[in-house]
Parts: sequence; C-alpha cells; structure tokens
Amino acid sequence: MKRIVSAAVAAAFAMLSIAAGGEQARAQGDDYPSRPVKLILPQPAGGAVDLIARTLGERLAEQLKQPVIVENMPGANGSLAGGAVARANPDGYTLMMAVDSNLVVNPSLYNNLTYEPSRDFAPISVIAKLHMVLVANPKVPVNNVGELIAYARANPNKLNYAGIGIGSAMHMGMELFKFTTKTEINHVSYRGTAPAITDVVGGVVEIMFTGPPSAKSMSEGGKLKLLAVASPKRMPLMPDVPTVQEAGVAGYEMGSWFGLLAPSKTPTAIVDRLSREVNKAVNDPRFSDRMKAQGLEVVGSTPEQMLATMQADTKKWAELIKATGIKIPQ
Repeated sequence: MKRIVSAAVAAAFAMLSIAAGGEQARAQGDDYPSRPVKLILPQPAGGAVDLIARTLGERLAEQLKQPVIVENMPGANGSLAGGAVARANPDGYTLMMAVDSNLVVNPSLYNNLTYEPSRDFAPISVIAKLHMVLVANPKVPVNNVGELIAYARANPNKLNYAGIGIGSAMHMGMELFKFTTKTEINHVSYRGTAPAITDVVGGVVEIMFTGPPSAKSMSEGGKLKLLAVASPKRMPLMPDVPTVQEAGVAGYEMGSWFGLLAPSKTPTAIVDRLSREVNKAVNDPRFSDRMKAQGLEVVGSTPEQMLATMQADTKKWAELIKATGIKIPQ
C-alpha cells in the first residue's frame, strides 16, 4: 500500500512539475505569439510612421505566423498612444511604434504626459531614421548653409522658418541650428507639412526643414532651393547636396528615428525574440528597398542600443530646451 501511495504522490509531483514547466515556458515566451499582435501608432494614417509600421507589420506577420494589426491612435502629442501601451499587459501582444520626439523630447516639454519613457517601456529596436533637408524659397538670397548663416547674422529676425508644432523634428532641428550657429530666425508654426511647404514655396516664410522626398520633388520643379541635408554624410537620394557639417557646422545632425517598444516588465525572452524578428524584417529587401525609396535609413538595433540612443537623445534635447527656454502652452 505504501508503495502504491508513494507512486501516486510521485506521479502527482511529476504532473505538477510538468504544469509548472509549461507555465514557466509560457512566461518566457516559448509559445509567443499564439494570437494577433497589435501595433499602436501615435500618428494618423498616411505619414512616415504609418508607412514604416505597416510595411514592418507585413514582414513580422509573415515571420511570426500571426496577424499584426496596426492601430492609429493620434492625439495629445503621443500621450494617447503612449498611455495605452504603458497600461497594456506586458505580454508582447501590444506594442508601440514611436517617433523619437515621443520618447526623448516630450518629457522635457510636457508636465502632464500619461507615460514616462524610461519607466513604462521596454525598448525593442530602432527601426529607421529620416534625416531632414534644409530648403529655402528660391527668392531668398542664399544658396548654401554658409551664406544662410552670414545672411541671418547680418539680418537678425528677418528670416522666418516653418515648423510643424513645438517639439517636432522640424522645430527642434531649426532651434538646434540657431543655437549652434548663433543666429536669430523666427519660428512660424503650422499644423502640417503640406501647408508649411506651401507657404515656403509661396514666400510667406523663407526656410524650413522637411523630409527628403518632398524636398527632392519640389526642388526638381524649381519651387524650392536645397541648401543642405542634416545627415552625417550625403544622402543616396540626393548625392549632390552637401551636409550641414560640410558647411562648417561641426557635429550638426537632425532627423527623426522610429522605434518599437513594449510595455515595461514584458519578459526579456519576448523582447529579445521581437528584436531578432525585427532585425530580420528590416533587412528583407521588401522592407529596406521601400524605406530607401522614401529617403529613410534602415537601422535595426538591439534593445540595449535603443536604450542607449534614448538616454543620449533625452539628455541632448533636455539641455537644448533648458538653454533656449523652449516652452509649450499647457
């Protein structure tokens, strides 16, 4: 009888061990994903973030063998999407495709954000970068960055630049340019890229930073002058246009990067799995070729590299905002 009882107890312990092992495996993401993954964006459909997310989603769905559902959640300068992802279950089924400003600029501008990037998110990978292009109305009497700096210094506050909201890449890029070059150029804020470019073309404002595709197409039509690209080296899309650094503004670089994040406390195994899958996806020609055609630089990074980028850029923009006194109505 004792042997029968002992055997029964051993069998029970074995079943418990198997069950515990299964739970542990599930906690570590061995069966991830077993259902659709949701990708939340803080921007409306139609922009660069939307293009990146949907193109990446197609590749990930194929690799993960589960649907990847893209949900646009614009509003409150990223707070709606950021808050939704921060509050989501940390199980890898709700992710966020963020623009860098959501993570590294907003914390220094807003007192009422619904998320804290360093606390609420687990970085997965930087997906791509989009460097800005400095353009001018054809009637502006400058043809390069050196001439722009000289003209702006000789005529303080005579030039106006178009920005797309406080804290955006177009706004922060010009504020960094002004601070670095010790020039005074007025900011005129617009609600979108289209009306901003329209006014630069029309001469209502003189200069702006914009994305490579629109800059290239407008310059080919003679509607804008290309002064420089704000990348570390010349862009393949417009190889004849010099960089801002070539004009003597040492170390100047301006662009947006786009990154994928999960809620904090998402199991490391799931974060690492997603990072590997993302890197595989961005190196797929079906993804990379489409991004390069839009002037985007494909990246793909580890979670550790993305975290380091977030920390460095948060410090950079916090210092600029403090030094220049940039404020946003709240």
